[in-house]
Amino acid sequence: MKDEQGLSGVVPFRFECKRSGNCCKVTGGYAWVEEHEVEPLARATGLESAVFTEKHLRRVNDPASGELRTALRDGEASRCSLLEGSNHCSVYDARPNHCKEFPYWPSVLKDREAFERARATCPGMEPVASAAARERAFAGLKAIYREVDEFIDKASPVCIVRGKCCRFEEADHRLYATRLEADYAAFCLPEAPAPEAAGRCPYHVKGRCTAREARPLGCRTYFCDTRTSTVLEEAHEHFLARIRELEVETAYPHAYASFPQQLLDRGVGASAGGDS
Repeated sequence: MKDEQGLSGVVPFRFECKRSGNCCKVTGGYAWVEEHEVEPLARATGLESAVFTEKHLRRVNDPASGELRTALRDGEASRCSLLEGSNHCSVYDARPNHCKEFPYWPSVLKDREAFERARATCPGMEPVASAAARERAFAGLKAIYREVDEFIDKASPVCIVRGKCCRFEEADHRLYATRLEADYAAFCLPEAPAPEAAGRCPYHVKGRCTAREARPLGCRTYFCDTRTSTVLEEAHEHFLARIRELEVETAYPHAYASFPQQLLDRGVGASAGGDS
């Protein structure tokens, strides 16, 4: 039911609490408390209602309606006064409904800016591209990849097919990609063996890339040839900006992270019974 709420939002998303405690540390935020919630909260702290109210509640105007309402009081550094340590709610079972409903608040579900503010706070919110956005974004990405390959052909960097560029621990670099690129690769090639070494791409099998058509921008522009390294680095930044523009145009959720890890997060190359 909750997933359905998130997927129906202005920015579709799924949510899994990561226990970061960030939602309890928002400067200028409000956790609204209804009258019938005060007594259970007081019991959870072992305080009389009047003492709890004095210590942990405040009366403020709701910025949305102007109505005078009751909210939890901030403690030190704008943290909720009921937060213990970095992420432990001392009244978790009795916490207000407003806390329980986060991030499925009407504002987050209906307003893109409110969603982005919540997402910046909460690491458990995972945007999901709609089917239409995915189709448009994948088509646009394929077109950009064709342009990249044409550029590489003209630049004519030399590749001696050592495969070292895919053995990241030997090349001393990491392969990053956008969420769109990882989604596209996982869509094209949803299955792969477990990586041959920690941190490697699962598509690198016995010295060969098994995902040539779906490989990300970083693979397409990385060459050992020092003669063309400068022009290829500039091309990489240019085409990466083009991919970002495509994400904005198609409303595709943005992220930029380790490509092998993103594949594992999508179940690609996850060994049987292993961590994903």
